[in-house]
Amino acid sequence: MSEEKKHVEKPAVETADEKIKRLTLENLQAEKEAKALELEERKYHIQSLKSSIADRQLQDKQLEYDRQSKQKTFAQADATDQFNWKVCTHRKGGMASARDIRCLTRGGNDAGQYAVIKHQMINGDIWVRCQRCSRTWMPPVEKNFYMRNGVSVAPQDGVFDADLFKRAQRDYEEAVNFPTRNSMSGSVQCRFFKYDRETGKQIDGAEQYRENIASSNLR
Repeated sequence: MSEEKKHVEKPAVETADEKIKRLTLENLQAEKEAKALELEERKYHIQSLKSSIADRQLQDKQLEYDRQSKQKTFAQADATDQFNWKVCTHRKGGMASARDIRCLTRGGNDAGQYAVIKHQMINGDIWVRCQRCSRTWMPPVEKNFYMRNGVSVAPQDGVFDADLFKRAQRDYEEAVNFPTRNSMSGSVQCRFFKYDRETGKQIDGAEQYRENIASSNLR
């Protein structure tokens, strides 16, 4: 038998131009896929930012609501205090009953004795508190009397109201002189100073102490 010769096809050899074309197409396809993935990632990033901004806006609205609610509560409490302080006699005496307990918040009728307690702070200042309406008198601090539209503001934002300050000073002096059988309590008296680097002098710290605790009370 004659042996049949098998025909074997040789693999085609890729030319340089064909290789360049193939690689170029592959690169274009890879760039296309990369851009698609980048676009998809950007879409998710934008969605995440929108969600984050929405959450922040909701938090800001809640904080604003809470702030307004607290301001309203504080304003109502302050208005109640101001009314009670205005009508209170700050005196001892009076009779309270189940039907009428106004003397507990509006004061008694003793002509000579006041229902107040007095306490001397460590810098020597005397504070006075009414046991009826809880009002506290203390030496007024000038920085609290810078006003704008009838509201106390920071000194740089308002104008000093000298008349209001003098009135507060008179009210404080009257309260210190209220006659009462209650004994005055007191703290250990101290003298303290601070060093002013600009002037090189020591300054009595009593005034600064008074300013630092001006927002406190004896309630």
